[in-house]
Amino acid sequence: MRVETILFPTPPYDFELSFSFLGPNCPDPVARFEKGVYQRLWPLDEERSAFVSIMSIGTLTDPRLKLTLEGENLSDNDVNRCKNHVADTLCLDLDLEAFYDTVKKDRLLHDHCRKNIGLKPVLEPTLFEALTWAIIGQQVNLRFACQVKRGMLEQFAKRKTIDGHIFYQYPEPAELANLNPLTWRQFKCSTRKAEYVIGLAKQVQDGFDLGGLTRLSDEKIIEKLVQIRGIGRWTAEYVLIQGFGRWDALPTGDAGLLNGFKQIYGLDRKPTEEELREQAELWRPYRGLSTYYLWWGKQFERRTNA
Repeated sequence: MRVETILFPTPPYDFELSFSFLGPNCPDPVARFEKGVYQRLWPLDEERSAFVSIMSIGTLTDPRLKLTLEGENLSDNDVNRCKNHVADTLCLDLDLEAFYDTVKKDRLLHDHCRKNIGLKPVLEPTLFEALTWAIIGQQVNLRFACQVKRGMLEQFAKRKTIDGHIFYQYPEPAELANLNPLTWRQFKCSTRKAEYVIGLAKQVQDGFDLGGLTRLSDEKIIEKLVQIRGIGRWTAEYVLIQGFGRWDALPTGDAGLLNGFKQIYGLDRKPTEEELREQAELWRPYRGLSTYYLWWGKQFERRTNA
């Protein structure tokens, strides 16, 4: 069964730019972005998924996306829930103009944002995926993290072959909760990190309500998450942005944020936490969205008189 529908993002929206992070340094094995089309298996519930394809049919100032869903026995409810879930995950309703107006107080960041007009975050579709991906990425570079993620999917995930390409359905907690962490060494994942992912899956299986965290404040979410073995403050702050879409979170220890800050502010060293926090006061209530722009925005050559 195949269903097509149209999504209308709040302008400005640059579809290609928003997915430009899926490049050579981030060959995400769960998603594919090629020739202007984003594709992945999209979770409908714990048992089912649909194959989703998204492409732009609009412009920066009049954006429209064509969303195609393919799956067995898709109900109207399935289609509507998936449509809304995709819109939330791609942050299509996010008002970027309000963000750009706020960061005018910081000229260098504002210049950077204006060179990346229409960049909207792409979140992980589920909080479990966001958390496990954050754990996998701890203290390793992005390319290696993607290799470990691919190994996990190849070993433990359901899959479908579509038009000659393999697409993986991201594992549910039940599929990871009872695994032996030693088996993860075969795809170069440390036993400790495997224990963290498996432990998280077990806690979710035992009733830890990830979805219920969405009703809490940022600090309360961090407080709950750091009680889970393997999740420290950096991981929790990262997931506030990448999983919860909390746009004022500030992961001060994040290497990508520190490197992006160093580059656009023309520093010869990484900023201290105090320097970062002081500058980030100009970004409120968009410190998390500013972080995303420093992570994934195209960098520009800093003017000598800046």
